[in-house]
Amino acid sequence: MSSLGYKRYVLSVLTAVYLLNLVDRGLMMLLLQPIKLDLHLSDTQLGFLTGIAFAIFYATMGVPIARVADHGNRVTLTSVAIGLWGATVIACGLVGNFFQLLLARMAAAVGEAGAMPPTYSLVGDYFPGAAERTRALSIYVSGGTLSALVSFILGGWINEHYGWRVAFLTMGIPGLLVAAIVRTTVAETREEGRSNSARTRLRRPVAGVFAFMWQQRSCRYLTAAFVVLYMVSLGLSPWYAAFLMRKYGTGTAELGLWLGLIIGLGGTLGVLAGGYIAGQVLASDEPAQLRCIAIGIACLVPCLVAFLTVSQKYQALLALIPMTMAFNFFFGPIYALLQRLVPDEMRATMLSIVMLLANLIGMGIGPQIVGVLSDLTGAERGVTGLRNAMLAMSFVSLGGSYLFWRASQTVRQDLLDRATPPLPHLESTVAGTD
Repeated sequence: MSSLGYKRYVLSVLTAVYLLNLVDRGLMMLLLQPIKLDLHLSDTQLGFLTGIAFAIFYATMGVPIARVADHGNRVTLTSVAIGLWGATVIACGLVGNFFQLLLARMAAAVGEAGAMPPTYSLVGDYFPGAAERTRALSIYVSGGTLSALVSFILGGWINEHYGWRVAFLTMGIPGLLVAAIVRTTVAETREEGRSNSARTRLRRPVAGVFAFMWQQRSCRYLTAAFVVLYMVSLGLSPWYAAFLMRKYGTGTAELGLWLGLIIGLGGTLGVLAGGYIAGQVLASDEPAQLRCIAIGIACLVPCLVAFLTVSQKYQALLALIPMTMAFNFFFGPIYALLQRLVPDEMRATMLSIVMLLANLIGMGIGPQIVGVLSDLTGAERGVTGLRNAMLAMSFVSLGGSYLFWRASQTVRQDLLDRATPPLPHLESTVAGTD
């Protein structure tokens, strides 16, 4: 058993991987407007870059990579993936047209797809207890919100002084360094002596994992909730900076500072608060955890409406704070709960299926819908079209609230069923006596 100090070190390294893994998304969110002007792109093209083009590769590559993560060396897989991510983010700063940027974003999606399943699975092994796993996964997920501090604040400053290309070049280099750190300092927890035949016996086909998830009501509701919330979150987040620039004329340095602090610190506070409540206050009451999450998600609508309709810049930024906290509150508890709802050898594959659906549908069509609706209103209407498109998308979050509430009604029985070993099959007993 690893020492507590080493486990914390591994958690910090894996959190750093997750942080870097999302930095480029923050950069794209912040720098859409400068990229649009430099490369002469439309909102539809921007929506395609941040949506379908990225999501297809991220989602479809996630499943085969997760199969390797469930039965192979997760440390090697993580180091290769984050190294690829670093190289492709650097490539984003070297493009000269829409097609080249499209290829770079697709390649970056492959790197991102390879990093999350193995790190997510490793955290579960290093922190096996239900409460400690919830707290550990909340810290791990906080890397995603902390990435906003890096991408928005540092990325905004670099863009203001040196341009958006240098911002991408600078942000990709740490990925190459962290790849080496993971490969040389993080230990794979699986027993090396485990035979290939034993691994094969544990392996379930992807269709079997999907069937297991579909048959279990809580997994089904939680997966659907992820899809809905990813559609809202990833459909709206790429447009926050563009909306504020168009409406208030804010520069990238100032906007990067505000968005970095709000999304980075507010999001991290939301993630850690969710982990604390689920791991401490409501540690033994999963239905109450899910009801709490459902209420928080329902509160997204008034926050989003306020952000899009108030007349002052600082009022809009203030509305982003509770919205960001609510968007991130559920990640730690739900990631931990999903691990408990499936067998250990299915964890990475399960997550990849959830992310496949969430990203392919949510990330794939969310930004595209907003971009198309914005363009359809006519360029002469300026910020009005984008605001109306984002308003329409915001009300979809109510569907996620409903699905979390439904899961609260089934989760206790589903966890009990998972904890109860199945009875031997009667036919097997009879066959054994022949």
